Amino acid sequence: MKKHLVLLPFLLLFTACSEKLHVSSDYDKRVDFSTYQTFAWAPDQEEPGKANPMFDNEMNRKRIKEAIERELTALGLTRFDWAPHLLIDFHITIDEQVDYAVHDYYPFGFRYWPEYNVATRYFKKGVLIIHIVDTKKEQLVWQGIGSKTLDELPPDDVEERIERAVKSILAQYPSTRKN
Repeated sequence: MKKHLVLLPFLLLFTACSEKLHVSSDYDKRVDFSTYQTFAWAPDQEEPGKANPMFDNEMNRKRIKEAIERELTALGLTRFDWAPHLLIDFHITIDEQVDYAVHDYYPFGFRYWPEYNVATRYFKKGVLIIHIVDTKKEQLVWQGIGSKTLDELPPDDVEERIERAVKSILAQYPSTRKN
């Protein structure tokens, strides 16, 4: 029982960390983003992955695409498929990962042999990557990344979570026209 009580803080820490979305971005600092006015979707979008159809499926990809369009419009960009300034695409990766928590139960410091207990936790980490490419230069000018530990089952409020994730990622887009 004592060993289980010691593991409780680690388990609470792991589950508390699962809800946080980690966001980062990178961009070409030589580019004047205020000159971009239009965007379109890159013609060859990535297909849903077959490894995790519960998370990476056509419905969620459609939700992500719609959320990206709303955020880009809020940033002052207009969708224009004929000759856009920017091409947009996104990628989803879902990886199985392992966390280890090691605890030494011997309270007095020195001893002849170690006694450790290792708690192992398997989880899925989902990553959404948004790429923005300058059509004239044909170069990536901005990318935003959001990563999060995924729950075992998709949440009931999946649309709201996708909306928040896309909003957080595109909040780092270097535009002077943010609302």
